[in-house]
Amino acid sequence: MVNKYLHLTFLFVLAIGIADSGFAQVGLGADKDEGEDNRKIRFNGLGRALLQQTDLNGPALDTVNGEVNEVTDGEFLLDLAINATPNKVTEIQSILRLRNEFGGFFGAGQSIEVRELWARGIIADIIKYRAGDMDVAMSPYTLYVPIEEGVDNRAAIFQPQRDVIYYEQFYTDNNTRRLQGARVEMGLNFSKVLQSSDIMGFISRVRTTDFFTTPSRFVGGGSVNLISDRMRDSFGIQGNLTLNTVHTWDDITVGVASSGIRNGIFSAEYDFSVYENDDFQLSIDGEAGFSNLKQIVDSVEVSKERGSFVTAGLSLKHKKQDLTLRAGFINIGADFFSIGAQTKRIDFTRTKTFFNRIGEQNLLRTPNLFDITRDRALYTFEVSDRLMEFDPRLSNAMPYGQATANRRGLHLAADWTSKGGALELDMQGYLLSELRGQGTTQLKDFQHLRANGTVNFHKLADWKNEYRITVGSQFENTSRDGLEIEQVDLNSTLIEVGLEAEVYANLFLLAGGNLLAAEGNEFIPVIRTFNEVRDFEDIYVVDQRETLLGVGLKYNFKKETFLTIQYQHFNFTDSIVGSNDYTLNQFFALYSMNF
Repeated sequence: MVNKYLHLTFLFVLAIGIADSGFAQVGLGADKDEGEDNRKIRFNGLGRALLQQTDLNGPALDTVNGEVNEVTDGEFLLDLAINATPNKVTEIQSILRLRNEFGGFFGAGQSIEVRELWARGIIADIIKYRAGDMDVAMSPYTLYVPIEEGVDNRAAIFQPQRDVIYYEQFYTDNNTRRLQGARVEMGLNFSKVLQSSDIMGFISRVRTTDFFTTPSRFVGGGSVNLISDRMRDSFGIQGNLTLNTVHTWDDITVGVASSGIRNGIFSAEYDFSVYENDDFQLSIDGEAGFSNLKQIVDSVEVSKERGSFVTAGLSLKHKKQDLTLRAGFINIGADFFSIGAQTKRIDFTRTKTFFNRIGEQNLLRTPNLFDITRDRALYTFEVSDRLMEFDPRLSNAMPYGQATANRRGLHLAADWTSKGGALELDMQGYLLSELRGQGTTQLKDFQHLRANGTVNFHKLADWKNEYRITVGSQFENTSRDGLEIEQVDLNSTLIEVGLEAEVYANLFLLAGGNLLAAEGNEFIPVIRTFNEVRDFEDIYVVDQRETLLGVGLKYNFKKETFLTIQYQHFNFTDSIVGSNDYTLNQFFALYSMNF
């Protein structure tokens, strides 16, 4: 086994040397003209080489003969960004992707595609526009991409694979959604009462028609952000109000499709600084709005739902201590439906790229901590017109993020950073309950508690090299009283620990581990299109443990250019059905360069 890994590492490093030589030539060409401000065409991009070796073992395979339990995959990839500025107010960019799968020789497994294409500019020095690919984010209840499950305070060792997934699926840290269409923006300044106003509007097609039964689907909307002047009094009150609207609709005029949907969301966000001095800032913030959902068949409304939501919170910030405390109220109606905000990143119904089915009965393997860390096939940036499936072990209180419908309760939060940034702490808690029972008049109660911490030892001791420990934890409890057939009691715990130590200049030792433990029972509803509970499957009973451990090295050649070699071990145990236990071992090497 060790010799096999050493052989793979040798091949990988050899490929890196060849790729790095080619990429460097491109980079030198770009750097040569770096000082020329009048360049009209520029080149940059990303190069990546990835090699993965994964082994599957355990009781789930002991009774199976001939099952494949070893997979080697990878890719060599170059995204070349061509940026052109034909004039001072116009910019055009295209990313051309060249990709070759590991093991593809003489053209086998190669692909060439346009990954991204957009143009942007300014009209009359007032209106900004962008056409083509674009990233849009509004509020968590209108147009938003919630963070994926199974993530609390991700260890640095699992970050490189996460970055690959984020890059491939066009995710950003600002929860933006990748769309293709057009967007316009403009800003206005005022002399009295209002300080400024920002206006944004967009339209995008998120699904094309097959000219038969599937109609084209569009998403459009916009926002108006109003910022008031600070009042000239001892309190210094200042307000920030944003009006949002997002609409999703199907065009049933093209082809022979006769049915489609209409989903509209309207909301108002507010953030008022009601008191501020040199030490403290007291703010009131929240959002309120409603949604409309219609199903159209032959131009006739066959169903219609209307939902609403309201959130309100009070925040107190101690500026000198960098401490923020917040308490809020949440009420998300049972019929609230927002396609742009409730679509998840992980689609648990997708086929995994490796070991999708295992065991003597060829059972479908449930995605786990290992899969969601590595397998980009589970992720999507497409919008869904129905509530997607979720894993209650990872997230049962708010599986669709803040916009999860049928929730009411309290939100408590606190975050603190020590002077100099040596210690960072963040805590959040949700105490929620259903507004409307599912299959019974009894209501479920949810507790969601989360705590993250980071210790930067190099800042504590003023060391030159970086030494960092990260810790994250999440606890969830779902309960319901009533008759024995109605009772629910599900507990899950997620713990993440990571170490990042710079043992030599730019050379980091990485180590980390994730633990997921889930125990209890729950009733998972089968959701029909448009958020309608169709039925309940058999009672969901679980007593499982998942452990993911990793160790490796990472060397930073320069900013955003690195090589990491890692070994990861995953163990799954099911106390109810022990024959389903299995382990996964992965060796992988990743070279990534932005130029």
